[in-house]
Amino acid sequence: MNEKLSFIDFVDKLKLVKECYGVRSGSYKNIICSADYIIGERESTGNEFKINLKRLYDAYLNENHIDTFVLKNYVDRVQSPSYAILMEAGLC
Repeated sequence: MNEKLSFIDFVDKLKLVKECYGVRSGSYKNIICSADYIIGERESTGNEFKINLKRLYDAYLNENHIDTFVLKNYVDRVQSPSYAILMEAGLC
């Protein structure tokens, strides 16, 4: 099993993602990391999304395989942008 990143290193990798593309869910842009959240915009609707960083890190830390189905248990209703961001950051 691969060694997992610390929370600080995990967030540092996520901070590099400014936009990304979902597998079936379109693209996400204007992505920023605040102290507690990743905030961005769904390009298809213009609606903002907000992902709890601690919950996303819990998924990264506790799961060997991450996909939108797994993420639903951690970040319900924002699992598609969460997955796209993790993929873009090379974290799943």
